[in-house]
Amino acid sequence: MPWKIIDRLLLPAAFFLIAFVVALTLWQLLIGHRRAEIRGATDEQALFVKTKMESELTARVLPLERLAARGLDRVEENNPALDFDAKLVMSAYPAYQAVEWVDPTYNVRWVTPQTQNKQELGANLGQNERVRAALQTAEETGSTVVTHPVTLREGGRGVLACVPVYTDNRLAGFLVGVFRYDDLFPAILQNVAQGYWISVFDGDEQIFGGAALPERDAEWAQSADIHFQQLTWRAQVWPKPETRSYTLSLLPRFAFIGGILMAGLMAFTVYLAETSRLHAKEVVASNKELKKEIAVREQAEQALREAQKMEAVGRLAGGVAHDFNNLLMVIRGHAALSLNRVGADGTLRRELNEILKWTDRAASLTRRLLAFSRKQVLQLRVLDLNTLLTQVKDLLPPVIGEDIRLVMDLDPELGRVKADAAQMEQVIMNLVFNARDAMPEGGELTIQTANTELDAAWTQRHAGSQVGPHVMLAVHDTGHGMDETVLSHIFEPFFTTKDRTKGTGLGLATVYGTVRQSGGSIHVSSKVGEGTTFQIYLPRVQDPLDTETAASTPQPARGAETILVVEDDDAVRRMTREFLKIHGYTVIEARSAQSAIEVMETQKDQVDLVLTDVLMPGMKGRELVMRLTELRPDLKVLYMSAYTEDAAINIGVLNPGTEFIEKPFGPDDLAAKVREVLARTTTIRT
Repeated sequence: MPWKIIDRLLLPAAFFLIAFVVALTLWQLLIGHRRAEIRGATDEQALFVKTKMESELTARVLPLERLAARGLDRVEENNPALDFDAKLVMSAYPAYQAVEWVDPTYNVRWVTPQTQNKQELGANLGQNERVRAALQTAEETGSTVVTHPVTLREGGRGVLACVPVYTDNRLAGFLVGVFRYDDLFPAILQNVAQGYWISVFDGDEQIFGGAALPERDAEWAQSADIHFQQLTWRAQVWPKPETRSYTLSLLPRFAFIGGILMAGLMAFTVYLAETSRLHAKEVVASNKELKKEIAVREQAEQALREAQKMEAVGRLAGGVAHDFNNLLMVIRGHAALSLNRVGADGTLRRELNEILKWTDRAASLTRRLLAFSRKQVLQLRVLDLNTLLTQVKDLLPPVIGEDIRLVMDLDPELGRVKADAAQMEQVIMNLVFNARDAMPEGGELTIQTANTELDAAWTQRHAGSQVGPHVMLAVHDTGHGMDETVLSHIFEPFFTTKDRTKGTGLGLATVYGTVRQSGGSIHVSSKVGEGTTFQIYLPRVQDPLDTETAASTPQPARGAETILVVEDDDAVRRMTREFLKIHGYTVIEARSAQSAIEVMETQKDQVDLVLTDVLMPGMKGRELVMRLTELRPDLKVLYMSAYTEDAAINIGVLNPGTEFIEKPFGPDDLAAKVREVLARTTTIRT
């Protein structure tokens, strides 16, 4: 009886035990598989955190690098365009605490947003060893460098991305992006690795995350190295308790029979949910990428609009200069002709002379502005600055007065430079005038020359300089000096600290333009109460000195030749005709290039010289001359224009060496130039 009971119970028990063992074994296998999956998922999450961090950090630095690639040669405080671009970058990436402009001496000159970062303005970043090392590395390598963890002035810990900015292969400064860890990591890791703890370490310092990794979670943790520029961060990722709790519980071991079906159903449901979640995540990622592309395109379009606007302003300025000089020529011409025709009426002659004087001043003002923009006419030749200074020295005592002591410190072995002697003399005089005005109660004025060699370190600290042998011309005064605010505007046109009745504010602007157009650079140093020093560096040349020939400007003698005048402006053309007629020339007029060609086809043997405007509608002056010289190869040509000769050459109109007269000119100026061209035996180049 007992055996029957045993037999009756043994088989069910055996089946139960076998089924139980099989189920338990299968469940343990599933749990082991699940543990492996969690470890694999954790590893994937760690890899995803690494990839996400690297891509997002690169994306946050990229706009800063693009902003720096615009080639900034000068950044001022309260620059609306740069401030707008920087704020656009920060709005796209909220993790930026600030964007700063740092000059080559590591001083912060500009920051946005300024209201939250007032402590940064004027700060010297070189005082922080880590920041200084990063800036030096960026300067040496020419690439973006990110600092190790630093304590930020506005509080908290973070890093600085230092992007060097170069202009004409010279360091102009740095664009620095400030990232606070408390803002940077949450912005990047938001909705990343949900259900997992994340910690990030820079060396032994934990820069993100809560408490350190507990020992009980060490077996689940996975690590990944995050490479960000020159830095390597270590990320640790491990699942939260709720993510793995049921894998460690004993309940699933005893709930297999009741939970196996539910587990399968849940697995299938989870699979569908996970699939949907991944698809949704892909859609979100695609939307983010699309938004980034739209933002980049909008920035490019904005930059293009700004470039087109500046180009239009440049064209407008050139056109205004052209028309303004034409108007001055007509006004001055009528006044000059009227002056020749009036008798001894003192009142009328005085009024006409006033018109001539003020039109000359207006033309001079235009020329000085053109000098600042480096569009003046320069007659370059090899000079000895010592010789030039010796000649100028005799003119200085009456200018500077008796209470200013003049000291000349000239290097007897001074090298030679290539410059315009008259313009360099004007540069010296302008600097002397400026020094004199800075010493109203007297002082000492020192003019010094020396040979010098500018190296790469110098050019990096002084924008506009070039490496190589140079000649230095320095003008030092012991006057009242200037503060930083005045120094930042010293070379700007119309900027002056003097009374408006004592100057136009164009003296130093003219000096700057002339020096830069001569291939040199100018630097100024000054302290309030200690005086000012202007240093001019001109490239040293090995060419022999040009022998200066005596001036032989032809006098405005009368002539009997026939001149073809080609000018589209009726008033200017009529005025030019009158100028030539009063000096005895026969004038044939043409208001267009086509009319001039027709005249030459019928009267080519009668025309001795063509006087043509450089810029005309339809056909430029050079193209016209090329057509006319096909009809008559020995034809002599004189160009005229409201542009300076260099400006005309720069836009591809004239070749260097072409005979040229700049508007506005007077009757005697034109007659003398025409006589000079007619007296030449060679044909003028077109």
